Amino acid sequence: MDTFQAFSSNLGDIFWVIFFFGGSIFVHELGHFLAAKRRKLWVSRFSIGFGPRIFSKTIGKTEFCISLFPLGGYVVLPQLARIKELEESHAVPTDIPSISWVDKIITAVMGAIFNILFAFILAVILWKIGMKQPQSVMSNTIGNVRSEISLPHQEKVISPAQEAGLKIGDQIIAIDDRETHNFTDITYSIALGEKRDAQGPLSKITVLREGQRHDFIVRPVLVKQNRRSGELLRIIGIEPFQELCVANIYKKTPAERAGLQVGDKLLAMNGEKIFSYTQFNEILERNHEFQLTIERQKKVMTFPLYRKKLATIRPFLRITTDHGTFEALPIFTRHDAIVDPYRDECVLKLLSLAPELQKKFPQWRVGDLITHIQRQPVHNVAESSFMFQNATDDQVTLTLQHRDYRLSVKRAELLPAEQHCSIGVALCGTQVLVHKNPFSQIQQSAYWTLLTLKSLLSPESNVCFKNLMGPPGILDALHTVASYDLRLLLWKVMTLNVNLAIFNLLPIPIFDGGTIALVLLEKLFRRKVANYVLITLQLSCMLLFLGLALYVSFFDISRILERCDDEKNDQKQQQLVIDEQLLWNGLL
Repeated sequence: MDTFQAFSSNLGDIFWVIFFFGGSIFVHELGHFLAAKRRKLWVSRFSIGFGPRIFSKTIGKTEFCISLFPLGGYVVLPQLARIKELEESHAVPTDIPSISWVDKIITAVMGAIFNILFAFILAVILWKIGMKQPQSVMSNTIGNVRSEISLPHQEKVISPAQEAGLKIGDQIIAIDDRETHNFTDITYSIALGEKRDAQGPLSKITVLREGQRHDFIVRPVLVKQNRRSGELLRIIGIEPFQELCVANIYKKTPAERAGLQVGDKLLAMNGEKIFSYTQFNEILERNHEFQLTIERQKKVMTFPLYRKKLATIRPFLRITTDHGTFEALPIFTRHDAIVDPYRDECVLKLLSLAPELQKKFPQWRVGDLITHIQRQPVHNVAESSFMFQNATDDQVTLTLQHRDYRLSVKRAELLPAEQHCSIGVALCGTQVLVHKNPFSQIQQSAYWTLLTLKSLLSPESNVCFKNLMGPPGILDALHTVASYDLRLLLWKVMTLNVNLAIFNLLPIPIFDGGTIALVLLEKLFRRKVANYVLITLQLSCMLLFLGLALYVSFFDISRILERCDDEKNDQKQQQLVIDEQLLWNGLL
């Protein structure tokens, strides 16, 4: 395992989330605190963490404390707020001198500056140690053009990329006249696009094809990114170019017989250059025999190969009852990978349960064995399917864990084994260790943050507030990357600090930018805003902001729940998959 991945795993993901998320807020408040001290402002309190105080000590005029919740901190600056009603109810002298407008601006802006400095330090670390990135993300070349896209209401349409005439191998160099250098640029530029006409969204895509520059007008479609949250994003139906390498070779396979080796880089099949895993599989479907061109130790070699179709997903039953559906996976009594659902003996294992059925039978658990149907032993999948189908609209007795249950069957389906073509190899993409200069990292993060804000405010885009990420989403994203790679976590925190700096400088009353805007307005018009006006404005903005935070957090939680559903589905799919090595051993 990679050192950084092991390091992250050993120290605990939760620790890193608290440390970096809380640290980002703490750094921001530390900037205000140090600036205030430097400008000789009155600092009433500086707290590490939020909530009830665990420990406090007063040094000079400042109370330093450690609070219960360790996510960040806060600093109380009465001279900066100027409104006692918005400050905490601890002792603050009434004769505190006023401060200059320069002091106010410097103190207010230093929070954002410290976030940028923190982001820069993290960017320097990433620059030195490097960050692994998939080679596919680094490319701006199209690796596959999808033929169809499924819209929210299950309607299928021709993919915008195919309809516009984009092809595999095209290099996308600009979208809406903005340069694109990698697939992240491409994805963001399409999703954040603001162009549209009477027919709907559109994007101008500039590509290089065989050295010639071409412009295409592509009409992105809106696709639901999350079933629970319902958020929609523009996509055009393309996949990135991906170098494919042989990660493993199964025994007794065409690949082993032909002489392929682990590490071989796939270049072409029958002279057709390979651009992605999807394209590779499509070529396999079309050709039973072919010539595979690979690169090995900088030498180009060609091998004659053939492929076979393998049933790598097991057949299973889906039963619909009065109380919902359940799925049953056959567990065959013999151990060969190749099984015949019409002859080979098996028992049935519960693969999934609808919530309604779980309420009806709370004793049932995924993984429980169905050993009898109508008190007859389960023999094979086909016979079990026939017994269910024959009993439609009648009461069926199932024996689970040696106990009988009666239920009414409405529909029974035998879902056949899924097949795919194989030559007997496991393929993987390549990764690149990138040492990106820290200024470029900061610039790119700031650019996409500002472009997101611009799209959010544009009536022509499809970006809305539900697409934003609130505290639950940020914590979940940090936790996810922390479990994967510490370097990725550092990059995420670097981006978070750039975002915090930019958002805090927006001219909104409850943000630092609002304080700066107020000070400049008062200086320009040579009069102070009345306290009651400022209180009303700030409280109104605070309520709006809290409402927005709750709104965004609702969609964050929906996304998290959807990911949990996906993980359950992945676990179910893993139970259905047959080890391909066993398949080849059983076949040949």
